Amino acid sequence: MTARHFTPLAILGGLGWLAALAPGADAQVVAAPGAPLAGVCVYSEEMILSQSLAGIAANQQLARLQEGVNAELKPANDALVNEATALQARKASTPTAQYEQSGADLQRRAQAQDALARTRNDQLVRTRDGVVRQIGTAALPALNAALTAHRCSIVLDKSRVYSVNAAMDLTPEVIQKVNAALPTVNLQLAAPQQPQAATPNR
Repeated sequence: MTARHFTPLAILGGLGWLAALAPGADAQVVAAPGAPLAGVCVYSEEMILSQSLAGIAANQQLARLQEGVNAELKPANDALVNEATALQARKASTPTAQYEQSGADLQRRAQAQDALARTRNDQLVRTRDGVVRQIGTAALPALNAALTAHRCSIVLDKSRVYSVNAAMDLTPEVIQKVNAALPTVNLQLAAPQQPQAATPNR
């Protein structure tokens, strides 16, 4: 299975590519949208995750968890780099057998450090995925209510729409209700996954 890499909630998706189309594009004026279209709505899951109170709290806590993981891994990473540099510098004056033994020991430690880094990355990913599900669960009733109230026949992803009449946007309404239902979250780094037992051959 391909490993997933940790990404904070605030940078998931979005139209960042649009602002890069031309220098100074952010200073250009977008024409005012026309009248709202009956039955057509837009919604942004990314904005729920980044602008709701729970999403803001989650992003802040995920950033602190990432900083904690970095602080945990850095001393051993730095030590391995320094020892590898020192070992290479001693190569000419070190007996071959001793040099190879030291290199093998260093390689084993590096592999163990890589395994720890992968474990911590997986923990961060699962922590992030868990809070995404938590916020999504809180948002679903509000979204369903908004769909009914606005009589939406189709809902477009707001991040893929260049301009839209604000009356067609369900996002602010859903954010308001999510803020009331889930004003904050409290994250703990997910526990490491236990390796699965090998299935015996039949």
